[in-house]
Amino acid sequence: MKNNKSFSIQLLKNFLISTLIPFMLVTTVIANTYSRNYNKDIHILLNATVNSMTGGIITYLDELQQVTLLPYYNDEMYNYLKNLSLNHPYEDVLEELSLRRNLDSNMSFVRYNRADTNGIFIFEGDRCLYYTTINTDKKTLVQPYDYSAEPWYQDAIRANGRCIILGPHIPDYISPYDTPVISMVRSIMVLNTRQPLCVIKLDINTSIFDRIFNEFAFHVDSKIIIKDEKQQIIYTNVPLSPQDRSSLSRDLNDNAISLEDGTYKPYTYPIQDYPWNITILLSNAQLQSRTNIFYLAALLLYLVGVVTAALSYVTVSRKMVRSINQMKSIFLSIQNKDFTKRYHYVSNTELDALGDSLNQTVSQLENKIQKEYLMTIQQKNIEFHALQSQIQPHFLFNTLNNFIALNQVGDRDTLENALYELSDMLRYVLKAPSLVYLSMELQFIEDYCALQKLRFSDRLTYEIQLNTPVDRYRIPKLLLQPIVENSILHGIEPCSHACRILIDVSSRDDQLVITVSDNGVGCSIEETENSIGLTNVKERLEFFSAESKFQMESVKGKGTRTTIYLSKYSMEENR
Repeated sequence: MKNNKSFSIQLLKNFLISTLIPFMLVTTVIANTYSRNYNKDIHILLNATVNSMTGGIITYLDELQQVTLLPYYNDEMYNYLKNLSLNHPYEDVLEELSLRRNLDSNMSFVRYNRADTNGIFIFEGDRCLYYTTINTDKKTLVQPYDYSAEPWYQDAIRANGRCIILGPHIPDYISPYDTPVISMVRSIMVLNTRQPLCVIKLDINTSIFDRIFNEFAFHVDSKIIIKDEKQQIIYTNVPLSPQDRSSLSRDLNDNAISLEDGTYKPYTYPIQDYPWNITILLSNAQLQSRTNIFYLAALLLYLVGVVTAALSYVTVSRKMVRSINQMKSIFLSIQNKDFTKRYHYVSNTELDALGDSLNQTVSQLENKIQKEYLMTIQQKNIEFHALQSQIQPHFLFNTLNNFIALNQVGDRDTLENALYELSDMLRYVLKAPSLVYLSMELQFIEDYCALQKLRFSDRLTYEIQLNTPVDRYRIPKLLLQPIVENSILHGIEPCSHACRILIDVSSRDDQLVITVSDNGVGCSIEETENSIGLTNVKERLEFFSAESKFQMESVKGKGTRTTIYLSKYSMEENR
């Protein structure tokens, strides 16, 4: 009996050795593999997350640098600061007040629209040329104060116009003091000599970092820390005790760091182009607990792995096939010119994101096709109206009759000039491109009016006034001719007394203003609305530039005034 027990125990040992040990080895290998992959995934996820974080921080710091460049973007602001820095007084008090308001409005606009901005200061030596700060009515500048003696002022001067970042500090030139701020500091230079004029200092709080980091979450307890090149803590997403701050205010090259609430593993990343780095602290205990879960999972994997894998495969593959079939159906609909079908989320996998992108692509494709179709129809209509509004047959008949009359009376010089003018007009209509220089259009109008004068003689005088250079601007061909023709047909032709047409070209800020006015009999609104030529002008203007405007005023017995407002940018852009 004893031997039987011994034999039984031996069999049990053999069974355990032959099954348990291999199983434990397999389990350990699987767990270690999962653990390595888990740590690798943490690094990948952490790298992607930090890249997004640093991207947001870099964009934010770049925006702050742009704020310090504001004086260069506004000539009036720059010249005003230059005169203040050089102690050049203004003789006109109102001009100085206007420039001061311009500076204040630009700087205050930045501060009021940025919750992270505590104040904007412009210093020169021991003078504060300008400042705006939160709670302005409760704060004052500390006087006297030698700003040029401050290290940040001297660093900005040495930076020769480049922006420097100042770590957390207390702005002691304001009373009462603000909480510690970080600052962007830049010297404003004389552009031609590169001599420093003054220093602009932008004090900001760290509220923007809360918004940046609130968008991110880690699967374990974590802390986010930003430090400068001196290992000075700029920001933390959670409150830290003085002891923890002291522990973190050094190089975090260890595999683990002990804080009051546990041990953390640090991951430090530099912020490109800036002397800062960002450190992510992940809870070691929670990371280890997740590794332990892998070991426990490995024990269960031996029994349920095959069943789970089979069920998972059936479930996932079914959803994936359904998603792919829906996408295939959408593509077939697009081939049949049907853009109404959309992908419906069913898989809860990455295919849903692909389906969402497919929906957006189909919508954009449908909108683009419709837009191009409408634009094509609109362009054809405009070209059709443009052909209709070109030189009318009755004008040619009247002109030819005038030529016959000139020939009969023997006025050959006038007849020769008129023939040249008509030839130039026809060449312009037939051969000139769709967009022409404004000077060419005005020359065409002058020829047109000269030929009309042959008909109306002393009843018609005309003048073209150029109050601004026009050589660099282009407009649609035959844009002005229907307007001048309208003045002649409805204003001058019915009039018995001598009439005058004035074409005036002037500049107003970023617009070119073209005005055609006459002192004829005037016309009614109904007549202008029914005019194919004027309707065509309005359509072509709208198609040429969305910023263009068309206005017409007419008073019976006094004449008509038509004004076109054109964007200079659009006229130059279309060159």
